[in-house]
Amino acid sequence: MNRRNKNITLIVILGILVLISLTLALTGRRDFNTLADKGIFQVQDTAKIDQISIKSKGYEILLKKNNDGIWALNDKYKAGQNIVKVLLAILKDVEVMRKVPKNHAGEIAEKIKNEGYLISVYGNDQLLESFYSLGNDTKTLSWFMQENGNFPMVVHIPGYQSYVAGIFEIPLNDWRDRLILSTNYRTLRSISVSYSQFPEHGFEIISGFDIPIVKDVQPLDTAKMMSYIEQFGYLQADRFIDHGQSGHYDSLANTPHTVTIAVKDIDEKNTKTLLFFPLLKDDPMMLGLIKEDDQLVLFSANRIQGLFAVKSDFIKRNSKNPPSKQKPEK
Repeated sequence: MNRRNKNITLIVILGILVLISLTLALTGRRDFNTLADKGIFQVQDTAKIDQISIKSKGYEILLKKNNDGIWALNDKYKAGQNIVKVLLAILKDVEVMRKVPKNHAGEIAEKIKNEGYLISVYGNDQLLESFYSLGNDTKTLSWFMQENGNFPMVVHIPGYQSYVAGIFEIPLNDWRDRLILSTNYRTLRSISVSYSQFPEHGFEIISGFDIPIVKDVQPLDTAKMMSYIEQFGYLQADRFIDHGQSGHYDSLANTPHTVTIAVKDIDEKNTKTLLFFPLLKDDPMMLGLIKEDDQLVLFSANRIQGLFAVKSDFIKRNSKNPPSKQKPEK
């Protein structure tokens, strides 16, 4: 093939490519894998967001950001700030992967409207985004659909194999900040620990002239006492549960508690009385009740076992006088 024929061939090929490009452009076809369509559920500037509503049948989770940037839950509790950060990251990064198949679109859309969660995102009293969320039965696909739309789409977070819809399925109590109280030896007024079946093992730590003391304990092991107080520096629950939420924990809560730990602090919000119930067989969680709030809480028993000290733990001993005691059962 001579040079002239080669040039003609190249021109023909180039012309065909141009025609294909023009045809695609003129037909106005849109693919939901284009960058613009991938982000239809995104709120890029999450700093503008100051309110998020998650509604399902029977209840609403309402997150509001106050003036100092702290998120509150249902105008009653402090929200867990880290889980809100995760939610904001999802709202910023979520992308559409594809539409659902046409032959299932109507069925899935109906399911989403009947069983899904309606998410409304606000900033400065303006609605920024509103959509439904739901997952398939096996929790492997997440569907989003605009509130006024009928076209469900499969969404994901690029680079992660995660069930995006799952964050909207989190129960209300799990959105709460898990902190129960925070005290230290400077603000502490007292800690009293009592065992209903073994009252002789109870003790009370009270504020002293310079540092707290354990009442009626001499000689006092100050290091052990301070180490004990430090456990209340950031006392968290593993989970909050409501009365009526769990049958076996409800039954347990109706039995006598075995341990009472009462903390008094200069700051009233850190003054709490915790009642603890016996461990259930093969259950790693210990049930507690915050008396002031009538709130049931669950703790990992291993994590909080240090709270159940006895009076003799704080007696300063030397090697010639080793401790001899039997701790009460919780």
